[in-house]
Amino acid sequence: MDYLFVPGSSSAEVLGRAVISRRPNTTLIALSAAKNHVAGLLARLATLAPSASNPNPRPIGDLLLVAHGLETGNYYIPLSRTLGAPADFEITDTANTSNAVRLTAPLLTPSGGGAMTTITIRLRGCNIGKARPFVEKLRDAFLPTGGAVNMTAPLHFDEFHDITGGTVEYLAHKFTLKVKEPFLKADGSADRDALLAAFAAHTPAFTYLDGTAIPATAWGGWVPTNIHPASAQWKQSFDTQVDLNPAVGTQTTVTIHREYRYEKTPFTWDWGAPDPGNDPDRLDILRNTLPQGTVPPSGLHLYDPGYPWPLYERYDLSSIDDMVDNLKWKITFSGGKLHFRATRHEYTVMLPVTDPPAAATPPNPPPNPVLRFYNFFGSGAAPPSAFNLDETNADLFLIL
Repeated sequence: MDYLFVPGSSSAEVLGRAVISRRPNTTLIALSAAKNHVAGLLARLATLAPSASNPNPRPIGDLLLVAHGLETGNYYIPLSRTLGAPADFEITDTANTSNAVRLTAPLLTPSGGGAMTTITIRLRGCNIGKARPFVEKLRDAFLPTGGAVNMTAPLHFDEFHDITGGTVEYLAHKFTLKVKEPFLKADGSADRDALLAAFAAHTPAFTYLDGTAIPATAWGGWVPTNIHPASAQWKQSFDTQVDLNPAVGTQTTVTIHREYRYEKTPFTWDWGAPDPGNDPDRLDILRNTLPQGTVPPSGLHLYDPGYPWPLYERYDLSSIDDMVDNLKWKITFSGGKLHFRATRHEYTVMLPVTDPPAAATPPNPPPNPVLRFYNFFGSGAAPPSAFNLDETNADLFLIL
C-alpha cells in the first residue's frame, strides 16, 4: 500500500489531496494538528495493523508527499514538530543529522522477515526537482540505516485542472526572465514590447520539451497587456485548449490553464563598517563581506562559496561577483552600518508541457498543442484513471 500525505491547507493542497487520493492502491493519511508533520506520518505508519483493506501493512509502499515547492529549495512541508515549514536545505540537514524523519527497518521489512525493500518517495510540488541539492539532502534524511530509498521530484510546475469526469494533473514549463530593472519606457510606463523581445532573445533560447524553439511571435499571445499588475494580482491565470493523446474516454480536447506571473525578489545585506562615501568602494565592501557574514535564522555563512549550497546559487546567480555586479543596489549608511538593498524583477510565462503545435494550414487556424504527459483521476462514472505522467522521464522529473 502506498501512502499519501498532504499536511497543508491551501486551495492547491486541498485539491491535490482530494485528487491524488483517488490513485489506486493509495491511502491518505490525515493527522491531528499536533502531529501533522512527516515525523508524525512515519510514527502513524509504524502503528498500522493488518486490516481488511490493508492486510499486509509491512513493508510500506511508496510515500507521496504533496506541498508547495520552489526551485530555491523551499518545500512547504513540516518535517517534525520542531522543524517546521518550509523545509529548506538547512532544516533538512538538521533532520538528517538528528534522524528526525529516518525510515526504520520495521517499516520496510516484510512481516514474515527478509531484506528491507527499497521504496520511492514521490514529491509533488512545483519545480522542487530543480533544487537538486535540497532533494538530495531530503533523500539522505529519509535514508534507512543499512537500506536504500529512491526519490522523484518534478522539474516543472505541477498543476491540477478539473475537466469533465475528473481532474487532470499535468506539468508546465517555467519560462522566466530575471532582470535587475523592470521593463519601462523613458516616460515610466510599462514597455511590453521590450519584454516580448527579451523573451524571444533569451539565451539559451526557451524551447518546448523536445527542444523546438518557442517562436518569437508566440510570446505576444501569452503575456498580457498589463505586465506589472498590482501585487495582489501577481499571478494571472488564463484558459488554454489542448488536445489529449491518449484521450480521456471520448474527450480529445480539453481546457486547462496557463499563467503569467510578475514577482519581485528582494536582496538585503547589512554590515558594520565606516562609509567610504562612494558606491564602487561600498560595493567592494559588499563583495568582501558576503562570505564572512552569517544569515539568520540559521546563523551560517550561507554566502561563503565553500558552503555546500551557497545562497546565491539558489537564486540562479553563479557567484558573489554575479550577485554584486548584476543587481541594482541601493546603498545607505546609518547607525554605523552600510545597508545594501536590491530588487530583482521576475517575469514568468507558465505554459503546459505539450508537443509543439503544428503549423497552420490556411485557411484553417493552427491546431491545438498536444498534451501527452498527464494523469487523469476519474470521479463518479467517469473513465478509469490513466497515468501518462512518466516519472521515469528525466526531462520531467529529477530521479534519485
